[in-house]
Amino acid sequence: MCIIHNFNVSISTYKERGKENDFPVILECPDCGSKGLLHRHGFFERNVIIAETGDEWRIVICRLKCKSCKKAFSVLPDFIIPHYQSSLTSVLLIVEDRLQDSKGNREISRQLADFHFKRFLRSMNWIHSFFADLGHHLGALEDKKERATKYLKMIRDFGESTFLRRSKGHLSTYFMAK
Repeated sequence: MCIIHNFNVSISTYKERGKENDFPVILECPDCGSKGLLHRHGFFERNVIIAETGDEWRIVICRLKCKSCKKAFSVLPDFIIPHYQSSLTSVLLIVEDRLQDSKGNREISRQLADFHFKRFLRSMNWIHSFFADLGHHLGALEDKKERATKYLKMIRDFGESTFLRRSKGHLSTYFMAK
């Protein structure tokens, strides 16, 4: 299970700090609700792909464990979509490039760009539902490209990282989940 946390640092700063990042103190288990400090259960590394530069970095992720239910949790920085290697900004830039029919300067494969774009298009009803639950009045748009452009703008206006944190668990899934 993932806990998405705002570290208030860039990807490069987070990478440089490694295990010295300011990891959150969590006093209640997100799964069982047990009160008490979740203890550190170690660290692991994972990849982050930066489409703007084509870089692939290894970053450190902190693991926490509940003493009551024994569940382990990964504390993900809010610039990473759970179960994705590409950063949140990278995915949204790729989607934007596709909507504008431009390749941009992204150093990624065509297949990966296709994957992110198609997954975003499949997520549009989920995005619509999230914003509708917040009270946004969304008109009906028939054209997929117009809808996708509108939702991309709404995510950016809302704040990419804020959107990812606040939308966690909406309809029991994550943004861009299958």
